[in-house]
Amino acid sequence: MREEIRPPLLSRVPTWAWVTIDTVVAVVLAASFLWLATTRNDSSPGLIDYVAALITSLPVAVRRFWPRAVFVLVLVGGLGMREFLDPHADPFCLPLALYTLATRRKAVVALVVAAAVGLQGVVKLPLTPNVRDQAGLLLAVLVASWAVGTAVRQRRLYTERLAAHAEQRARAEAAEERLRIARELHDVIGHSLSTIAVQAGVASHVGGAQEMSHTLASIEETSRSALRETRRLLGVLREDGEADLAPTPSLGDLDALIERTRAAGLEVELMIDGTVAEEMELTVYRIVQEALTNVLKHAGARHARVRIKQHEQGLQVEVTDDGMRGQARPYGHGLTGLRERVHLFGGEFEAGPHPLRGFRVMARLPL
Repeated sequence: MREEIRPPLLSRVPTWAWVTIDTVVAVVLAASFLWLATTRNDSSPGLIDYVAALITSLPVAVRRFWPRAVFVLVLVGGLGMREFLDPHADPFCLPLALYTLATRRKAVVALVVAAAVGLQGVVKLPLTPNVRDQAGLLLAVLVASWAVGTAVRQRRLYTERLAAHAEQRARAEAAEERLRIARELHDVIGHSLSTIAVQAGVASHVGGAQEMSHTLASIEETSRSALRETRRLLGVLREDGEADLAPTPSLGDLDALIERTRAAGLEVELMIDGTVAEEMELTVYRIVQEALTNVLKHAGARHARVRIKQHEQGLQVEVTDDGMRGQARPYGHGLTGLRERVHLFGGEFEAGPHPLRGFRVMARLPL
């Protein structure tokens, strides 16, 4: 069972819940500041005291939506609360507003302004130990709020960049997989349909029932083989079930490939000298398959030779034919795909007219 990947706990809390918490905090702070303004001993509170208390506290409820405006209002409101707030600096709303602003943007200037305004209300001459302690505590709270907000912002940026990089990588891998499947489908369908077309053309000129039966049986086997490989390749694209687990073609399937090609009227000679590594078997099979497909489609040849030889430097796969139209042979997507397959192993690939006659496809794969 696949484990579900879920975001962090705090990220799963809806926005309305955070806004509700901020509103409750704002109301509690507003009630506290109003109580402090009412209970001041030196004189009775004025209208400016109540306005300052509300301006400092109530904007906290919407700090997530307008962090810059809330920071400015809290900063201005804190200036009007100096007469009844002890110590003479807001220890709650201003750090909270500064933290929120730091989570959205670089707030170095905001930190300096908040520290300057806060120290102006705390620092008094002479600098007694009590004044220095209050100033140090104020600076520590403001710097801590700014630092935590900056860390949260950096983490969000890192997470976003990481997600974007992961999405880009997933797209690249998906494109590479689609390209691989397209190459496989081209190799499978191109060879099979070419063989069927040639066999059907031969069948239309064959008069005997036995020859006709043999040709139709070969067409049937080629079609079934193509359908099996096509289903295997398309199975990896399904999301509602498991893919077909049929094995990929290997070196052992070359005999069946050669037999189908011979049934299409092309004499094929197969020579294998040495061993082929398991990870290279599919590439070797596709090289032979695509080369024989081109011989059937374009060469007008009667004979082809497939030679797979292992030597000290690596593995050499060579397919030649005796066709007469080597110079005009098209160089299509199939051979381009083979070149890329060979390059994945760090090998060399050549395809072109043979010096004497026909066409030659050659690949060197390092061990």
